[in-house]
Amino acid sequence: MIVTFHAEIAKSGPVYRAARLELLRQQMMRHFERTDTAADKVEQMLVRFAEASTLGN
Repeated sequence: MIVTFHAEIAKSGPVYRAARLELLRQQMMRHFERTDTAADKVEQMLVRFAEASTLGN
């Protein structure tokens, strides 16, 4: 493979696309992990709220 430093060719080449796809995949995985963590925290707080509500009745 011939490496090019020409910006227009480099940005449309298969190496650039593969690297960009991998970066996007990693970003999505981090987003999913953060979303899962946030959802877990919400679930924990709902459980605590439900427990506190039953104790108050």
